[in-house]
Amino acid sequence: MIKEKVSANQFFLLLYLSLLSTVFMYLSSSHIKIAQTDTLLRPLIFVVVSLVVSVPTFFVLKKHTQLKANRQFIPETKFLKCVACVYAVVYFFSILKTVARFDLFASSELFPNSDMTVFLVLLIVACAVLSFLGLGALSRAAGIFTFLVCASTVFVMLSLSNEVDLLNFTPVFKNGFNNFLKDGLIFAVQATEIGTIIMFLPDIKGDTKKTYIRWIILSALSFSVIFFFVIGSLGAFADTQLFPTYTAVSLASFGLIERIDALETAIWILCIVEKIAFYFLICIKALRYAFKGVSKRITAILTIFSVSAVITLVSYNIENFGFLSEDLLTVVLFLLSAVILPAVVYFYIRRVKPSDKIQESI
Repeated sequence: MIKEKVSANQFFLLLYLSLLSTVFMYLSSSHIKIAQTDTLLRPLIFVVVSLVVSVPTFFVLKKHTQLKANRQFIPETKFLKCVACVYAVVYFFSILKTVARFDLFASSELFPNSDMTVFLVLLIVACAVLSFLGLGALSRAAGIFTFLVCASTVFVMLSLSNEVDLLNFTPVFKNGFNNFLKDGLIFAVQATEIGTIIMFLPDIKGDTKKTYIRWIILSALSFSVIFFFVIGSLGAFADTQLFPTYTAVSLASFGLIERIDALETAIWILCIVEKIAFYFLICIKALRYAFKGVSKRITAILTIFSVSAVITLVSYNIENFGFLSEDLLTVVLFLLSAVILPAVVYFYIRRVKPSDKIQESI
């Protein structure tokens, strides 16, 4: 794994790309309505939640800056190795959720009634191999991919402008403020990317805190713009679609080009590949921190095998997808990665005596 520093902007472009893939494959459900004006306001809850839950991370960032200024480091201990194991488990399940959702998307929208198992295993292996390039390579690639994704998305949304009907927008809080708040919270906890910051603090150059806030605001604005065109073009029909964003994109056309969705889907797959490779990087990094005697290659092979085994079971029976799409699992993963683990690390490093010997970060 290549170890190199990345700028705060490069790192958060990687997170931005990862988070966009969640919106592109936004999964409609029976208890969360998307075809409402409230959907445009959900990103506001995302901003508030992201700022609140990031408090422990900001404390760790401040402590890390102090230790760095004094050229001190936190020694490796069994406790931190246990924390690393929990991080590995969290992002192992995040890989499963991402791959399973892509499986559902591909088998229902792209290649209906097709067995995607072999393709998914190849995708998993490819993403694991890409993770070996390290944070620097993934972050630089994210900069290029972000430009392509944003350019193509703007093009698609402009092409959809003629399909937008303002009558499709419902009154604000039509189903009550409590339902709006609940839906917004479920939407906000999709961002498990927040929990990755603490793991890469030693590798990030620049003002992490300010860039993080810019990332939150930029992400929220992007979500609102995308949902505006989805709701405006589909209306109530959006709630009948499994992947409403894809359905909206499939309506887009520009002159003689009638299959813009094919181009946009190819761009989305780039986001998904980056996201899965990034999560693999985290899993391998955390496991190697916890188990020093195990090589990087063995760690990657075991992770690939574990993910592939679970995804194979899910792919053969779509009903098995249920346990990976449960809101409870999403909330638990979010709270662990973004709140609980950073808070635990902060209180731990406040008590432990720092060392002058350089140690590998979690």
